[in-house]
Amino acid sequence: MGRFGMLFASASILAFASPALAQEAVDEAVAEEGDNVIIVTAQKRKQDIIEVPVAVSAFSDSALQAANVNDFADITRISPSLTINGAANNNEATIALRGIGTFSFSISVEPSVSVVIDDVAVVQQGQAFSNLADIARIEVLRGPQGNLFGKNASAGVINIVTKAPSDDFTGNVEGVLTTDGETRVNATLSGPITDSIGFRINGYYVDRDGYIDNLQTGNSLNGEKGFGIRGKLVAELGDAEVTLIADHSERDVLGNAATYLTLPAGALFFGNAFNRDGIEVGPGANTIRFDRDPIANNEQTNLTGKIDLDLGFATLTSVTGLQYWDYQFGQDVDGTNLPLIFQSGPYASEQFSQELRLTSPSADGFEYMVGLFYADASTDRSFVRGPLAVANWDATASTTSYAAFTQLSYNLGPYTTIIGGGRLNHEEIAVRFEDLARPTPVTFTGSDSDTAATWRVALQHFVAPDVNVFASVATGYKGQAYDVSTGFTARRAQNPVSAETSVAYEVGIKGRVIDNRLSFALTGFWTDYNDFQAQSAVVTQTEGILVELNNVGKLRTKGIEFEGSFEVSDSFDLTASAAYTDARVREFSGAQCYPGQTAAQGCTFNATLNRNVQDLSGSRLANSPEFKYTLGAAYDAPLGSSSLAVFANANYSWQSEVTYDLFGNPLTQQDSYGIVNLNLGLRDEANERWTLTAFVNNLFDVQYAAGIADSRNFFGGNIVLTQQLARNFARFAGVRLKVGF
Repeated sequence: MGRFGMLFASASILAFASPALAQEAVDEAVAEEGDNVIIVTAQKRKQDIIEVPVAVSAFSDSALQAANVNDFADITRISPSLTINGAANNNEATIALRGIGTFSFSISVEPSVSVVIDDVAVVQQGQAFSNLADIARIEVLRGPQGNLFGKNASAGVINIVTKAPSDDFTGNVEGVLTTDGETRVNATLSGPITDSIGFRINGYYVDRDGYIDNLQTGNSLNGEKGFGIRGKLVAELGDAEVTLIADHSERDVLGNAATYLTLPAGALFFGNAFNRDGIEVGPGANTIRFDRDPIANNEQTNLTGKIDLDLGFATLTSVTGLQYWDYQFGQDVDGTNLPLIFQSGPYASEQFSQELRLTSPSADGFEYMVGLFYADASTDRSFVRGPLAVANWDATASTTSYAAFTQLSYNLGPYTTIIGGGRLNHEEIAVRFEDLARPTPVTFTGSDSDTAATWRVALQHFVAPDVNVFASVATGYKGQAYDVSTGFTARRAQNPVSAETSVAYEVGIKGRVIDNRLSFALTGFWTDYNDFQAQSAVVTQTEGILVELNNVGKLRTKGIEFEGSFEVSDSFDLTASAAYTDARVREFSGAQCYPGQTAAQGCTFNATLNRNVQDLSGSRLANSPEFKYTLGAAYDAPLGSSSLAVFANANYSWQSEVTYDLFGNPLTQQDSYGIVNLNLGLRDEANERWTLTAFVNNLFDVQYAAGIADSRNFFGGNIVLTQQLARNFARFAGVRLKVGF
């Protein structure tokens, strides 16, 4: 049977597991998901969120819309432990939880934060940067999650669940218009085909103007045009439930373009003068002169097959995934009107994955889950740069993974449960790198394998029917990788960078009180990472741009996280979440110096390494705010005696200052800032036929940067800082109309 045959003969089961004390409440919640009960699949089971002894946040479709979350990067506004470091190339952006993410250009390095869509993890983190359409729920799991989610979940998981077919025939069309030039249309049709088969089809189209003006070409950059379509079919066939999902999306972006935060008058790019006319400089500057517009175009297709088979004594789950991703990338590195350095090249990733799980039914005493996992993934990247700092290569990196895993739970009594599990993972990696820039092209190949075991133990105790305390210890693992970048040699092919490992400790309390009106979760965490994988880039006037992937040493992230919601009345709700995170380098004595760093600032010559280095031990990790919090208020009530309802949402997110440079360059610091988003609308309460919403993002027009880089080595030592601006770096407003039946 081929891959497509296996795809349409595969499946997944979402089983129920909980302590006996709360089992009845969970059964009711699964059926109704009411009374402020949130159902998650954070442990690959349907569970009430308060019963999951894991630090997890869950955001429903209504919560996402209230916070104006439309794009993956927007999730940072509602999840205090999540940060994203912007980059010109989305595949080089950093998705981090608790300060830990992937700082690498290499296609061989898997993301530390795994992004899972409908039970299947993406291969490259750049695949995650897409529009969020028809989403039922987003779950953010913090800390190592390798036991159930695999080796590329060493820092956490973002689990995205799309909506299922509806019981009744329904449809809706939603349109969005904004003051910054966005037109968005989202349409859904869903319902039963027969008594045992249901379907759901969703499609969207978006056309948004850019917010960076390229004065040289006359185009607006960092806008987008794109569309997507997803079909989902669910069939009850005897003792089996079969789910088939197919989705395709395309997104074309002229960007992501950086602008100038500082640009001294005497700065010359590699000794070349350039046209500065009209170029704005400073926070929020949005004009540049690129001789060529950058591009970042995505095309992605995913196929998923699931079968839930009730065997009586247990449920057999099969999840099969096929994914294909093409990414066209181009960047004007010099950032001027001169044709000096432009780099480009396509990515092409594909993956076949198969997971099997056997899950016991809910029981008062002992429950289990055992599983097998297989994945075969490969990514090809071509890269061309010039005419200065010439590079020209084509590379393919592949990973084949095999794993067996289990999770067991045993009730020590009516209130106490012990949970344990482990995963044995074997992986085989390979690389092929063809250096085409040499007079005679040279090809390097390499392969290696590694086997590792991870485990997790947790203890959970219910101090009241809906309140429990828990503690856990878990280990994490992120596989070895090749340094696939310019400058690749036989030495790199023969010496992959070592695997990254971690040990995580968590204690917490979570629950619901006051007739389920007040929900809360408080978690303390401490995680140590060894052989952390990170990549650095060095720019010189003579050698151009050199990059290198290393195991940078030991890291530690520790802190406290809080989440809470309070139903003040039937019409008024309050929410709050906060994270204090102390993420630091424990040991990294041979770190690269940042541009311009002096001996007085800790940059000294190391004769053994034959280069200048600094000791980063004790320093904070890049883009890891010490404190970050969000506050929300929602009002929803009938409008007098009419058939209408009025609603309003206010969300405020604040974070402390961060330094964007991995090596601690103080010039890349972003000061603390807070953003306010508002929604106000009317809804047809009687027939639920339409909803009209007016919204504003960044109400007080607070300007901030999503990334800052020091480019002085390009400019002969003159301090030139560039910044990545997120869409809501400036205020914009809009209206949203949803009409349905």
